[in-house]
Amino acid sequence: MKSAKKHICEDYFISNKEMGLFAVLDGATPISNFVDQDGHNGAVLASRIVGNALIKVENTSIKTTISEANLLLANEMKIHRIDTSKKEELWSTCLAMVKMDDNEIHFAQIGDCMIFATTRTGEWKTLSKDMVFGISERARQHRENERRLGRKLPPEEYYQNKKHSLIYNRSLANKENGYAVLNGDPAAIQFLHEGILQKEEYRGILLMTDGLFPKDRNWGMMLSHINQNGLYQYAKNLIEYEQANNLSQDDKTGIWIQFS
Repeated sequence: MKSAKKHICEDYFISNKEMGLFAVLDGATPISNFVDQDGHNGAVLASRIVGNALIKVENTSIKTTISEANLLLANEMKIHRIDTSKKEELWSTCLAMVKMDDNEIHFAQIGDCMIFATTRTGEWKTLSKDMVFGISERARQHRENERRLGRKLPPEEYYQNKKHSLIYNRSLANKENGYAVLNGDPAAIQFLHEGILQKEEYRGILLMTDGLFPKDRNWGMMLSHINQNGLYQYAKNLIEYEQANNLSQDDKTGIWIQFS
């Protein structure tokens, strides 16, 4: 679902039953004004480039697949003459994906997309971590540490400006105590969260972008709502709540895969 504030959805998804490949991607709204010949910004391009690359890479590990997609993203930025030395100029996207066969579920996540799984006994498990949550506070602490080491930085009032704050936050992409995201930087892969599940032990997998997160981040209540009413109804109710309370709205993308 596209945010009412955007002319094009920066999220993207893959649902390929033949390959057993499912993914949601959330392009990070860019700071720069770059758009391509079709009017697409870096967020739209990142989610589509990575998403399309995931489908084309076959017969490799999920980590290798994502690494190659990230490399392709880097190459596309070079083609478009993006200054990759400036992290705020990079096209970037978060990702949550699963690749399944008859016996195993391979999953991987980076950024703030999330993965949940429900067991045969009905228990929900959280398989990922929101790597972006709290970045502004971590960035503030990072600046404090930098100042203690003698580095000259503007006063904190400077970073109350949203753009200044975002530029600094993105300088911490794919660094320890920063946040993780696919932005063409090979370092991103070391922050990838991945694992393998035995398919016989599970009856469903849920992938979602952060636009679907409950405002109070109560995963338990969210999962209960989805289990009772379905993903679409949950999303619809969330939009109505956001509108009624004049809250910010983001693109919303989710895939609920249920096994027989």
